[in-house]
Amino acid sequence: MVNPTVRKILPIINFVIATAALGFQVSVLYPWHHQLEKRFNEMQIQQETKLAEYHQLKMDTIKNIEQNLNKLQTNKEK
Repeated sequence: MVNPTVRKILPIINFVIATAALGFQVSVLYPWHHQLEKRFNEMQIQQETKLAEYHQLKMDTIKNIEQNLNKLQTNKEK
């Protein structure tokens, strides 16, 4: 059997622990969540920029190849 004083104190201890956990979540984790979201959005913008640059580089390469092929075809026709 559990001591009757422990039965009276245990809910109070449980309440104190739960209140401390909630205080930690509100004061530490919630602001940290906003900071992480801001960094994630910055990283996403950076990734989109690099992807656009890579796409532009590929398009420039394809145009270069097409121009060289056109030059070769015009040289063969002459």
